[in-house]
Amino acid sequence: MKVYKSPLPENSRIIRYPDANYRDCFRCRLQNPGKVSPNQVMAAFWTTSPAWLKFLFRLRDLLVRPFGLKTGEGPSREKLEEALDNGESYGFMSLAERTADETIVALDDKHLVAYMSIYIEGGQVFASTVVRYHNKLGVVYFNLIRPFHVLVVKNLFKQMMRERGF
Repeated sequence: MKVYKSPLPENSRIIRYPDANYRDCFRCRLQNPGKVSPNQVMAAFWTTSPAWLKFLFRLRDLLVRPFGLKTGEGPSREKLEEALDNGESYGFMSLAERTADETIVALDDKHLVAYMSIYIEGGQVFASTVVRYHNKLGVVYFNLIRPFHVLVVKNLFKQMMRERGF
């Protein structure tokens, strides 16, 4: 299973999100095109938690707690998928947009807002992130975690796609 860096897909709704300070996108081929929804992929992405990732999130929570940033446990796949299907918020995520081929969630905190899109087109799935800073803390925070963000998203995407057989 290969994951490739990609431009944001032209037909994705996330490409229209204004004032982004950061954008990235990774893509890979679906093993079973037409048999998986963007909601299923989004829920699987956020609930794939290898030990190294759990460690990084515990460390992150410990470091950002004094700044009043949101922390917490990872979501349940079933509950997250149900919330996405019903257009509801779940934990630290809210559903920003949903179409038949795309699900976009928003993670909004006092320092920045991040949007993540799972978009399916032409037998491929795209995982895109768009970030907009609210203030200087957002700039500092995201620039510190940016190398980890790329590492985590790319590797988690690959592991999730392989494990779930998408």
